Amino acid sequence: MKISFPFRTLVPTFFAGLIDDPILLLRIRSSGRHLMFDCGQIHHLAKRTFTNLDAVFISHAHMDHWMGIDAVVRQLIAAGKTVDIYGAPGLADRFEHKLNGYAWNLAEDYWSSFRVREIFPDRIGCELFSGAESFIRRRLEDEERKGALTYRNDQVDVRSTTCEHRIPSEIFRIDERPAYLIDREKLAELGLRPGPWLGDLKRSFLHRAPLPEALTLSRENGETLTVHDVPALLRRLLKPQPVHSIGYISDIGYTAANRDKILGLMSGVDLLLCECTFLSEGQDRARASSHLCTTDVNELLAELKPRFFQPMHLSRSYSRRSDELYRELNPPAETTLLRVPLQLTPRPLLADEIHWCDAGDDV
Repeated sequence: MKISFPFRTLVPTFFAGLIDDPILLLRIRSSGRHLMFDCGQIHHLAKRTFTNLDAVFISHAHMDHWMGIDAVVRQLIAAGKTVDIYGAPGLADRFEHKLNGYAWNLAEDYWSSFRVREIFPDRIGCELFSGAESFIRRRLEDEERKGALTYRNDQVDVRSTTCEHRIPSEIFRIDERPAYLIDREKLAELGLRPGPWLGDLKRSFLHRAPLPEALTLSRENGETLTVHDVPALLRRLLKPQPVHSIGYISDIGYTAANRDKILGLMSGVDLLLCECTFLSEGQDRARASSHLCTTDVNELLAELKPRFFQPMHLSRSYSRRSDELYRELNPPAETTLLRVPLQLTPRPLLADEIHWCDAGDDV
């Protein structure tokens, strides 16, 4: 059965199987831009998947969530754009070490740049690695951070909070930003004639820009009306609409502090993707390695009640017992449990599957 998500703007794709390195790609329908969450093994992603990539969000720098950043650089190096990489403090150092493992003596002016944005409680630190300058690291001015907000464009807000996984591990919530839809019935009630001023209101709403102190508008009867309380007019003409969201939780321990942060950030999400590394029998192993087990996830689901839930990042030790995971998960009645293949990445090739061919042979 094909799943129909309620999102107006977001098109989520999970590019991993149950035991693969997790990769969530979000396409923003109205702009065609992409956001990526975690990037472990990503060799199976088509190059055009990266073309419209604007930002990568890294939960933590363990290899299975971070190693694919080399492939991101490789695929986008000639794109002539700037890509943002978000993660915990210290990520810029790790990125610099990765880049320093390669020689960049053939750098071109059109090469892409990468901005590493480190997430602090009160600010976003920013470091630029410019491709045209062989990825020399340059410190940029910090940006003020308001609450949990980490990233914003015209269509979505990304919020995050730092949990514990023996190292800091970010969890992310992606909210569709409401569009400014005009309530035509309210417009007719006020007797106002549509015009360019409606576009001005929409742009002010979308970009949180200051509104004019007054508007002079035309009525349908030909009269003019001067509105001095423009914010009140904006609110009155706004057509109510639902706002939908996605939660992404990867690799955290089930501590009281982490639990409180999850419940605080993820309340009301429509789609929740969450690690479930161990079955209930492995709870002690989950505690020792700062992961979640099915018992922990069931407790979170009972509180959050998402419309859809997808487990991910099951331990490879359960590769022959994945059905037990779905039997142990017990989401609320209103939650649809999603199932993904055990493994989505291609099987590695063996030496006896590769054959030398003469130049005249058909390959």
